[in-house]
Formats: sequence, structure tokens, C-alpha cells
Amino acid sequence: MKHIKPYKIFENNSPNFPTTRDEIVELCIKYRIENYNINDDLSIDVDGNVIIGYTLLEYLPLRFNHVSGYFDCSNSRLKSLEGSPQTLDSGFYCTNNNLESLKGCPQTISDSFICYFNELKSLEDSPQTVNGSFDCSNNKLESLEGCTQTVSGSFYCYKNELKSLEGCPQTISGDFYCFDNNLVSLEGCPHTINGDFMCSDNKLTDLEHFPNVEGHINIAENKVHYLVYTFINKADSFIIEDFTDYEIVRNGNTVMLDRLQTFIRDNDLEMPDLEEIKKHYKIIE
Repeated sequence: MKHIKPYKIFENNSPNFPTTRDEIVELCIKYRIENYNINDDLSIDVDGNVIIGYTLLEYLPLRFNHVSGYFDCSNSRLKSLEGSPQTLDSGFYCTNNNLESLKGCPQTISDSFICYFNELKSLEDSPQTVNGSFDCSNNKLESLEGCTQTVSGSFYCYKNELKSLEGCPQTISGDFYCFDNNLVSLEGCPHTINGDFMCSDNKLTDLEHFPNVEGHINIAENKVHYLVYTFINKADSFIIEDFTDYEIVRNGNTVMLDRLQTFIRDNDLEMPDLEEIKKHYKIIE
């Protein structure tokens, strides 16, 4: 009877991928991975879905090359994606872990890339192309530099520590959610958002670099909201451009009252509550 050497994946604090085909077979049985092919470099292609979750892994136990279904390694405390698939025909899920790096993640994904609820501070090594949605919410991201530039669906980066949107894709086919960050400017924001734009709970004081939005807009709990709440939910790009061109906000903390009044009158809009504005801006009459 042939004995398979035990492969102790939990003993090291870094990726320790199998070095023989027998070890790969053993691990595929352990993690219930079926319909796979072992490549010459000892990575595996899987025809179907891969679910490696609830196992308290810090790293992936195998090197994946191609997965034709979705890839789910949620709630497994991974700290690296070294060894993750290089191409996928469906979603790539690496949620609810402790990932600190995206090193090794797929370069091209035919569906969604989901890495929310991790410890990521950077999107370096993220996929080059995502043909579904991109969800990096609920991490510790301070920047979107290195992010995927081709995203065919929605983009979610809410509940991070972003101060800027520099580095994000410039065209979003679906929704763009960046609420609950530390954004002080919309510089780097996508030019076009074909879905909803949810940017509440940030620190915006003006509408500079505001995108063209086809869907709903929500910028509540930003200082600038107190200036534009009477029209922003139904605003088109022309009104928002007008608001910016009138130079109503100066230096991020001062409102030129005469310019605000002229803008409101010229566009036949409702005047916002001045007493509320005074709580957040200095007003020059």
C-alpha cells in the first residue's frame, strides 16, 4: 500500500505549497476540491467552484492556476494570496480574512473580485481586468493606487481610510460606493458612473472633480451637502459644473454668499438653510 507523506500546512508562517502530486491529491481530498488537473508546475486548474473557508488558514494550501467557477476562501484568516488562481471564469472571493497583501491574485477575472473584510492597506497586485464587480470595502485602504483599471461592473471601496480616490478606474459601468472614508476631495474620482454614486460620510467641502452620474447621488454627512442638498439628488452634470464655476466655496471653509445667491437664482433653485451652513463654513456676505 502506498503511503502519502503528511503535508503540514499549518506549521509555517509563509506559503508552503506541496512539492509532489501525491501531496496535491491529499490536499484536494481534504478541501473537497474536485474536477481538477495538476499542471507541470504543480499548480492546479479546477473545472468548477473552489470553496476553502472556515479553516483558519493564513495562506492558501495549494497553488491555483485556473478556476472555471468561483473561488471562495472566506473567513479563513489568510494573510496572503500567494498561490491564488491566475484566471477565473466566475467570481474570486477572498473575504472575511486577515489578508494584508494581494500578491498572487488572478490577473484577469471573468466575473467579480471580492476582497472585503480583510486587513488590506494597498491594492498593489490586484487583478488587471475584472469583468464583473470589484469590492474592496471594509479594509484599511489608505490609497487606491495599483487598483484594477478595467472593471465592467460596480466598484465598492466604502468603509476604508481613503483620503483620495486617486488610482481608481475612470469609467464605472455600475455603481460606485465610496462612503464612510476620510475623503477631503473628489480628485481622482471616476469621470463617468453609469449607476449610483454613494459618497456620504466623508469630509467633502466642495464639488470639484464631481463625476457624471446616471443614477442616484448621496453625499449626505459631508459639509458640502448643506450647500447643495436642495438640488443634489436630482442634479445633472451641468448644474454641478455651474456650482463649481461660480466659485462659491473658497479654501474649503469659506462660502461667498453673493455667489451662492446668484447661482441659486440663475438656476431657479431653492436656497439652502443659511443658519445650518454657518455651522460648517465661514460666510462672507
